[in-house]
Amino acid sequence: MLTVSITPNEQMAAISASGFYLLFNMFSGFYIPRPKIPGWWVWYHWICPMAWTVYVCIVSQYHDADNPIFVPGMEMNPPMTWFIKDYYGFELDFMGPVAAVLIGFCVFFAFLYAICLRTLNFQMR
Repeated sequence: MLTVSITPNEQMAAISASGFYLLFNMFSGFYIPRPKIPGWWVWYHWICPMAWTVYVCIVSQYHDADNPIFVPGMEMNPPMTWFIKDYYGFELDFMGPVAAVLIGFCVFFAFLYAICLRTLNFQMR
């Protein structure tokens, strides 16, 4: 919605939103896990709303799954909880701050959308 409020038409909003979605998805922590993101890009992971969403989805669904899983390249079949903690770096104890950050993102983007909608005017007369 924010890209719609800062661009003059729907086509420009779609083009600019696709760039944001590309960066959000690339650094969300799903394709490239946080421990493997280069040090100079890890700051973007922490400000990426998709990263927090992926965190809450994976941890809330798999935090108690102790089933062994097959991981290519590993000798053992680790339990799901160990793999999530070791590979992705996700902790169940961090769910409270994650929920607070997601609510903060919603409020921030809604506030920014309202400000842009009020101040930017693309009408042609």
